[in-house]
Amino acid sequence: MSYRFDFREWMLRRARGAIEAYVIGKRNMNWVLGVLKGSLGVSKGETLMLISQLKNDKSFIWDSERLERIKELERRVLTEEW
Repeated sequence: MSYRFDFREWMLRRARGAIEAYVIGKRNMNWVLGVLKGSLGVSKGETLMLISQLKNDKSFIWDSERLERIKELERRVLTEEW
């Protein structure tokens, strides 16, 4: 039995988890940006794609506080150098 680890898939799941942690209030903006830009090396486009997916997920964004936090992250990502 052969198992092949897909690093790219793992990286995107980790990035999504970091975004979710920020949106629900467990982590701060600097932490999530550090994870996305630093250790994972996720591209700006991939980050915006993940944010868009979460922003449109009504099972995750069910109140105005979470919606505002994800919009704030999106604005910050758009203005950051990547």
